[in-house]
Amino acid sequence: MNYDDLTLLKLKSLCKDRGLRVSGVKEEVVIRLMEADEAAQPAPQIRQPTIGFQIPAGYHQVTTQQQKLYVDKDESELANGIGVCIIIYAVFRLFWSLVFSVGGGSAESWLLSPVAFLIGIGYLMGGVITYRGYRNGVYFTLGVLVISGLFSIAFHGAEPNPVSIAWGDEMIMTSIMTSITCMILVALPLLLSTLKEGWPEPIERILNQTSSGDPNPNIKCRSCKAELNVPKEYSGMIECPTCQSQMKV
Repeated sequence: MNYDDLTLLKLKSLCKDRGLRVSGVKEEVVIRLMEADEAAQPAPQIRQPTIGFQIPAGYHQVTTQQQKLYVDKDESELANGIGVCIIIYAVFRLFWSLVFSVGGGSAESWLLSPVAFLIGIGYLMGGVITYRGYRNGVYFTLGVLVISGLFSIAFHGAEPNPVSIAWGDEMIMTSIMTSITCMILVALPLLLSTLKEGWPEPIERILNQTSSGDPNPNIKCRSCKAELNVPKEYSGMIECPTCQSQMKV
């Protein structure tokens, strides 16, 4: 409605019908009516833009009262469980090695105690890395299992020793089957879980410092495909000496 075309008397009559204050000059009355009209209108609804978003593979949708969140599935539960079992076994092997180093025994058992202790440390490292969901943790633990099994077979005798859990000639097959069973159980996350590549950050940092200055063999020029001798720790712009094209690494 165009209030400017109405007379002051008509405007005050409208104010009276709407329960508004009727005093004032025409401009004040018009403003009063326009403010009343705006207050009577419903609040505009803000429409959220529709985005064609597809839930990424490996994620599931969680709906709350206010918003929808997309969270990562915990696909490493098996790796967590296997990692805990490896850590528990590592503690047992460390305790077993300390028993022979402190409690005495044959000279052979005493000399093998440091080897058994290192094997226990290897199990502990592999268990922690596996628990954190890294593929290399499983590989590392499998390597320690192979070494431990070889020592167990090589020093399998009638007397207890720190590198063999089962002893006696009649128990050698039990020792072998136990090692094979442990390898199968440790390897399960490789088949049934989504594991992370590489190593945990502290180990990656040590490896990067060790390999500092070595060329990265995986960098090639995008234009001429020539292999480029770029240090692994370098990041930034480089220029190919063959075709003079620039690229970022």
